Amino acid sequence: MDIKVLDNGFIPESISESLSSDFQDVEDVANQLPKILANEHIELSVKGINPNKDISNLSDSELERAMLLYSYIGHAYMWGKKEVQNVIPKELAITWHSIAKKLDRPPILSYASYALNNWKIHDPNKPFDVENIDILQNFLGGVDEDWFIMIHVAIEYEAKNLLSNLKTYFLDRSENIQQLEDSYTSIKKINSIMNRMPEKCDPFIYYNRVRPYIFGWKNNPATPEGVVYEGVDEYNNQPQLFRGETGAQSSIVPCLDAFLGVTHSNDPLREYLDEMRLYMPKNHRDVLNYLDEWSQSERGELELQDDAKQIVHSLIEEVHKFRNKHLEYARVYIFEQSLTNSSNSNIVGTGGTPFMKYLDKHLQETVADG
Repeated sequence: MDIKVLDNGFIPESISESLSSDFQDVEDVANQLPKILANEHIELSVKGINPNKDISNLSDSELERAMLLYSYIGHAYMWGKKEVQNVIPKELAITWHSIAKKLDRPPILSYASYALNNWKIHDPNKPFDVENIDILQNFLGGVDEDWFIMIHVAIEYEAKNLLSNLKTYFLDRSENIQQLEDSYTSIKKINSIMNRMPEKCDPFIYYNRVRPYIFGWKNNPATPEGVVYEGVDEYNNQPQLFRGETGAQSSIVPCLDAFLGVTHSNDPLREYLDEMRLYMPKNHRDVLNYLDEWSQSERGELELQDDAKQIVHSLIEEVHKFRNKHLEYARVYIFEQSLTNSSNSNIVGTGGTPFMKYLDKHLQETVADG
């Protein structure tokens, strides 16, 4: 486990934008996905994919690209037909499973594919900004879908500064108050980015065009028994239950909780958040497990000066604001939309958990000691 990953946040060092000609059939379907979905041609398109792909020579970034493509097409196949079937055809399932196995994640769309590995800088000659991001892959496309992902990417990008400074202060024991001050500046910027979500992502469009495609097949009324991955020997034709894509699969907030000493009592959301780690890249998961152990042992031994305690308190207040905004968006973008539209369930989030009650509880628990 390399804790130095925190110096660069959880943004990948490199992001592949295309695969070799062996995957051209998959690239073509993914590239045409908005049109395919609009015309309800997803079943026919998937039948044209060669099910026997060799992934042995793919680099790490290419594996992530392959995971992204198969995850998008797989979810399009599940949710882009008139009637939901509980089978992923072998044309997708066999290779999707092989890629997932190599990445040590389940074969389903997760945050790592939806956001972390799904972007590039629009103009390399200009500084990074939320509006200087291009999203590589869509379901239906449009500014709302792009913007929803762009906001997440911009938050992850800024989190590099936040997490690197907290690592230097707490783990490297720099005892330099400047690192905490820089962390505070960074998390303020993250909250300002978060506040920009409504600028170009409309709640009605999100609920009806973006959200339906990112559901998983666990705790989902449409797939109560799960989904069969056709031709995958390991699953022996038994349906599988996997969670859907959700921002809860981002590693930022659990990192902040560990660094800042924020703890949550046992409840279904905490159990769910622990389960979400299975959907993260393995090195992210390893870092979080390390920080959990550190927070429960060594963090309590740190003697913080009064000025450091004050900044930590201010940092926790900003995490509280972040959670509060998240809860507000859950209400506006999901709960309120569900009151006038029954097209997709509001009872659970895309990850498959009753979210409103526990988001509020975790918000209340985001407080400084003493």
